[in-house]
Amino acid sequence: MARGMDGLLIIDKSEGMTSLDVVREIKRRLRAKKAGHIGTLDPFATGVLPIAINEGTKLVPFIEEGPKEYEVTLQLGEETTTDDWTGKVVMKKPWEEVQPEKIEALLSSFLGKIQQTPPMFSAIKMQGKPLYRLARKGVEVERKQREVEIYKIQLKKIDLPFVHFQISCSKGTYIRSLGRDLGRKIGCGGHLRHLRRTRSGPFTLEQAIPWSTVKGFFRRYQFSPWLISLEEALPSLPELIGDEQLVRKVRFGKEMVVQDLPSQVLPPFDKGEWVKISSPMEGLVAILKSEIRGGEIPWADPETVAFRPIRIFQPHERFSMEGRLC
Repeated sequence: MARGMDGLLIIDKSEGMTSLDVVREIKRRLRAKKAGHIGTLDPFATGVLPIAINEGTKLVPFIEEGPKEYEVTLQLGEETTTDDWTGKVVMKKPWEEVQPEKIEALLSSFLGKIQQTPPMFSAIKMQGKPLYRLARKGVEVERKQREVEIYKIQLKKIDLPFVHFQISCSKGTYIRSLGRDLGRKIGCGGHLRHLRRTRSGPFTLEQAIPWSTVKGFFRRYQFSPWLISLEEALPSLPELIGDEQLVRKVRFGKEMVVQDLPSQVLPPFDKGEWVKISSPMEGLVAILKSEIRGGEIPWADPETVAFRPIRIFQPHERFSMEGRLC
């Protein structure tokens, strides 16, 4: 059986779906062998959800470190079991006397590196079990705080009891926890009413397929205009272009020494940095780890190891317009 398309699809997830629901449906419609999502979105959240397809799943470790951006609406006056509107209300406090100036000042206090306690309704595992399974049984356990970083947080509108803001943050940040903690600092509690991811790493809503559009796709070729190829998925990595002999060597998992390197001008890179090698005919061949700094290569011994392959990709498969292999 052919494996099908390779690369990434950026989905604009609808409210009410789990991230796994999206993966299963995309995998079914593409008849893909493998698929997975990069970064989880809660069922009530919407927006950017990158889906890796077949060989694209090998890219996940190199993509998921990117920052995330969100549009957020916080509802003041109530805390819930899930820290969002889908949970049971467990605390109510008046919000009518809250001053907008206080909200703006407290919002900016979250900038930089902060400590967060993850919500009980999360996929974090404790003794091998996801916390959300314990939470569904009414069990609450102590969670270790985690350091995350808030790069930017901007107030957009206050329409009490609702507070609208945008945020850019590191991987692993729980916006539900941030909303809960902001509500507590304000003094009346709060939970998320709306959460929309507008960016995940290099991927934005402008690249995303609306879920309503996905539901109208029944053939592989319909997804082709939206597909981000393996080569395009890591635009920030330095790139080498390999000839047929070098590509063959890398595909066998062999390390590259200085004398193997092409005569082309090499991109700048540091020791320990990821570098991609591509072929004009076969696209992305592998992700390499550099064992030497780029500036040292002209003076290095020809037998010095320059790169080691850490992820190797299989050649493209091509499709006819009907979605069948050519």
